[in-house]
Amino acid sequence: MKRRQFLKSVGLGTGVLAISPWLTSCVSFTDSVSVGKFINKLPLPGEINNTSFELTASPADIELSDDITLAGFQFNGSVPGPTIRQTKGSEVDIQFNNGIGQDSIIHWHGLIVPPEMDGHPKDVIAIGSYDYRFSLNQRTGTYWYHPHPHRITGEQVYRGLAGFFIIEDEEEKALNLPRGKYELPLLIQDRKVNDNGQVVYDPSMPERMMTGFLGDTILVNGVPAPFHEVEAGTYRLRILNGSNARIYNLAFEHDLPFTVIGTDGGLLPEAIETDELLMAPGERADLLVDFSKVKNQNRVQLVSKPFDVPGGGGMMGGMQNMMGSDAPEQGGGFSLMEFRIDGASSSKSVDLPNKLSESTFPKEADANRSRPIRLAMEMMTGHTINGRQFEMERVDERVPQGDTEIWEFINNSNVPHPMHVHAVQFKVLDRSGARGLIPTETGWKDTVLVMPGETVRVIMKFDAEKGMYVFHCHNLEHEDNGMMANLEII
Repeated sequence: MKRRQFLKSVGLGTGVLAISPWLTSCVSFTDSVSVGKFINKLPLPGEINNTSFELTASPADIELSDDITLAGFQFNGSVPGPTIRQTKGSEVDIQFNNGIGQDSIIHWHGLIVPPEMDGHPKDVIAIGSYDYRFSLNQRTGTYWYHPHPHRITGEQVYRGLAGFFIIEDEEEKALNLPRGKYELPLLIQDRKVNDNGQVVYDPSMPERMMTGFLGDTILVNGVPAPFHEVEAGTYRLRILNGSNARIYNLAFEHDLPFTVIGTDGGLLPEAIETDELLMAPGERADLLVDFSKVKNQNRVQLVSKPFDVPGGGGMMGGMQNMMGSDAPEQGGGFSLMEFRIDGASSSKSVDLPNKLSESTFPKEADANRSRPIRLAMEMMTGHTINGRQFEMERVDERVPQGDTEIWEFINNSNVPHPMHVHAVQFKVLDRSGARGLIPTETGWKDTVLVMPGETVRVIMKFDAEKGMYVFHCHNLEHEDNGMMANLEII
């Protein structure tokens, strides 16, 4: 198989359905199916269930497939790292051992932990160990962990350091959702592969300053061109966009619908059925998919449908072409993986209640203040937050502990910014323009996509322990180039 064969743009045909002024979707992907295109069996990361354990980061030469290799990093000998599965209320004791030869620290993305446990870049270690101890006093959900050193987060995540962190509780267990082999964690990442079959991380200055690093090859759980064998029944997919910069518009071939039951901060108040879902870097989605609904087919692809990037899409595509990139531009359509369907399911049918979870969101009227967060591009500098680039010790925003605030993310640049706030989960209130909220934005979030020209308002209560945290763009090249700020809870 040629390495880039499976990542070609999906053919649109003649039928195009307009979802909104900024998003276009194919009516059918049937013509794009190529039998034998997906040749690598999907691996599932091992699990850590103990509450006391070690995470060791080490260098390794990794064979991702027969023709793609990665001179990378790994957690506990695997890429992706092991899935940490814990129960709400547990206290975990984790020893991080850094053996990669670079400064590093772990951020527990989406978890609300004390400041010294959060992975602030000032706490990096060059070698040796860092001890974490914190309680999991938050909702069930699909969280994740990754490094957070200043200026080299993108490289370390790109080279393999990332993994799932799943929290379970009794509310979720009562729903009798698919478990065991019917629950699949899927970490989606794009990578650039050179002519020798080596994964490379060599972002140019325009990529660092503008687009972020977009790859030409899709990996799911660390392998290219993956397939997974499923029964004709309902599966739970825990999906993480772990890419540095690429946004995906997830969908299935044959117009197969799916049900969104959770997002960054756990279960939604109500399940929502859809046939596509936009996901930016750092975001998670918890989906139910019934493969028995695929009629007259024994396989179905998970794809990323084309979408428009307001204002900046054409510019970014032109920049990629000038740089000689083979990668699909931001918003391009392509396949991700294949599910092969064989036999009836032995799992129980899923009968979801009208209400999935209790979610008491802050009320806009109860906010103590509204705070503008302006996202811009400064000539000769790069992307900024409120006109500034990151400085390690400078406090950019101070918030009294216990206060509720509305933050307005105002994107005055011509590229997308997925904004991530540490130490909180928030509710998206609204966004300007015609795009509106998507299904995952009806629940608790820690990362929100702000398209060029958009203003997105979120509301959150700052109940975490007092101390220093950060918020930043989760386009990792933007973050490493200084698009990050310090938040102090006082």
